[in-house]
Amino acid sequence: MFNFKKLGIVYENSVEGRSYSAIADVEKVARDRNFEVVKCEAPFSGVEEKESVKAVILCHEQLAPKVDAVYITVYRGNVCEYMPEILAPLLKYKIPTFSQRGPEEVETGVLLSISRDKFVTVGKYHAEIMARIFNGAKPRELNQIFMDPKTIVVNIKTAEIIGYVIPPAFLKVTDKVYNGVHPEVKNQN
Repeated sequence: MFNFKKLGIVYENSVEGRSYSAIADVEKVARDRNFEVVKCEAPFSGVEEKESVKAVILCHEQLAPKVDAVYITVYRGNVCEYMPEILAPLLKYKIPTFSQRGPEEVETGVLLSISRDKFVTVGKYHAEIMARIFNGAKPRELNQIFMDPKTIVVNIKTAEIIGYVIPPAFLKVTDKVYNGVHPEVKNQN
């Protein structure tokens, strides 16, 4: 849908930071799909939340002129309360953004996300399996394959700001559509 060649990503270069951001998976997909990952390292361990937010904003200011899209990872500095300021450099350059976390970030201004919707279906699946076992079913006789349904969420206000026309076919399969207004940016000083 976007045909980007350079994907920006902010992460902490630590075992935890690489894990949270799924950097190895991103790099594998980049090799498979022939695009470049442009990384910006920002610490989150041992720093206050506001410092993490400032680090993300600084990374976005650095990445925005260099990339075609940005993957907003699970990172301590990606705080929904400050998302308008966090996204401001990317919106200025009309950069599409994709949320790893999901609907709550899309609601606050990220362009789109395809994610698990708050583990509700996982919980229902496990509850159903346990109920069957409690009612006499043998665990080995139960289907243990869980197909994790994905939730597709898009923010049409953000699409409008960056000049992206959402394909009608994509809107038809979208689970949630936000027309979020980007509130005033919070002051980080």
